[in-house]
Amino acid sequence: MKILITGGSGLVGRYVAKSLAAKYDVTVGDKVEPDFDVKFCKVDVTNSSSLKNLGGNFDTILHLAGIPHPLNDPPADVFHINAFGTFNILQFSADNNIKKVVLASSESTLGFAFARRPHSPLYFPIDEQHPLEPQDAYGLSKVCSEEILKSFSRGYGIQTIALRFPWIWVPEEREREKYRKLVSDYADWYKNLWAWVGVHDVAQAFGKAIAYNGDHFDRFFITANDNWTGRPSRELIGEFYTSSQIVQTLKGTCSLISSDLAKVVLKYSPEEKVSDLLD
Repeated sequence: MKILITGGSGLVGRYVAKSLAAKYDVTVGDKVEPDFDVKFCKVDVTNSSSLKNLGGNFDTILHLAGIPHPLNDPPADVFHINAFGTFNILQFSADNNIKKVVLASSESTLGFAFARRPHSPLYFPIDEQHPLEPQDAYGLSKVCSEEILKSFSRGYGIQTIALRFPWIWVPEEREREKYRKLVSDYADWYKNLWAWVGVHDVAQAFGKAIAYNGDHFDRFFITANDNWTGRPSRELIGEFYTSSQIVQTLKGTCSLISSDLAKVVLKYSPEEKVSDLLD
């Protein structure tokens, strides 16, 4: 099976590409050449003409290219690169009869992480039925990207899957230093809902999505089993989200964003723990 990974040279994409290259015929499509051994084609997903360099002979596209948060770039750039880049990838897929596209979406579709005005979840644990109400260009770009997936599934019969990731943690030491500080500063990160996922579990989720044969469009939250604070989840809700309902049993430090649907449908099984990256 031939897999194209856009953004496969990036901090997260490289882990996905390396993991899946052990099983599939992987090509990285990126503006920057990867520093590991993999097939490569230089492309800019915002330039539809450059996508023609790829040739189109792929079974599945994993679309990770884009701006990963709204903090360092102008809002217009964040939205344009993420949403228009997704449109170009789906149009390229339709034009080349590619049957599956998997998007690296985000829990920012919910609208909490970068909210400008007070915004609380309706209930915990959050699942795929929760409303999506972004207040920022990044979250909006991901909501629009998911709508683009739905449209091309309706119009062309392409199987599309949006994997909604929270903060993706990687094992690089410079990043681990940041994670260690988070625990003591947990109160500053309540908008993030203290949700995270390890990059190896991200690669696992993409692998599960490749193997999954669904109908048209699906979306799944992909998280670690636990929040990263080490504090009981009910205590966190009681301290920061008193207006939100608890509609399901919350055991110990379980994630406030549930990946149960992915566990059932995709057979996703998160393995990484906070201690793996903090110790």
